[in-house]
Amino acid sequence: MGTYYYHIVASKPFRDPNGMELPNSETAWEEALRFVRDIEGSLQPDESWSLDVIEDGKTIFRISIATEDLRSRMPRKRISG
Repeated sequence: MGTYYYHIVASKPFRDPNGMELPNSETAWEEALRFVRDIEGSLQPDESWSLDVIEDGKTIFRISIATEDLRSRMPRKRISG
């Protein structure tokens, strides 16, 4: 068993103060995927964040997500007339 911490790096960062006692790193990865599914609905255009999984003070996994709003990069249509 180990204690795994889940920190979110984003415009509103979150540092997990308590961690989760889990049997192994494979289970910690499964929990990380659950976290991502839970928070993906709050993503906004042109935003990025990452979820770090920490064990013994070291990052063992990182899931990074970035979104882009490409509308501002599209050429404007010309109106002829």
